[in-house]
Amino acid sequence: MTTPKPAIQTIGFRFDHPLGPIHGWFSTRGLASLVLPREEDRPHHAKVTHSSVHEHRVSALCAALERYFAGQPESFEAVPLDFGNGTPFQQKVWNALRKIPWGHTATYGEISELLGYGRRASRAVGQAVGHNPLPIVVPCHRILACNGLGGFSAGLTWKRELLRIEKITH
Repeated sequence: MTTPKPAIQTIGFRFDHPLGPIHGWFSTRGLASLVLPREEDRPHHAKVTHSSVHEHRVSALCAALERYFAGQPESFEAVPLDFGNGTPFQQKVWNALRKIPWGHTATYGEISELLGYGRRASRAVGQAVGHNPLPIVVPCHRILACNGLGGFSAGLTWKRELLRIEKITH
């Protein structure tokens, strides 16, 4: 008989933005999820749980988001991340995305080459980018398709807004 793993405590928070509330969750290891509202989502309210253990993490992330949305280059390096639910390949892709600096873009093929796969893994990179649990913090919005804007999990309105903030023309 196996012993069940203990549940990882998560702390939720809400960051209000003109396009809708951004919700996130911290595990004991770091930021595990950041959810941007999609255009077709109905407005909803979430209970925000506060914990003195994670309060400094929530405060640091909210301050970083404030700087980001004010148009100040922000790397989010001070925010601990929890990629625990990603595959090893996804985690490699997400870490590569974090290396794309503010105001710059890359294509799926360029990320595939950066990881040593040549362009043959471009689609797999695209799938990993699409499963990024931490948009903005892991800047998947900076990835463009070779023929244009490409997609974005929260919709193209958000992608265009994030690129606009970073003064990226596409």
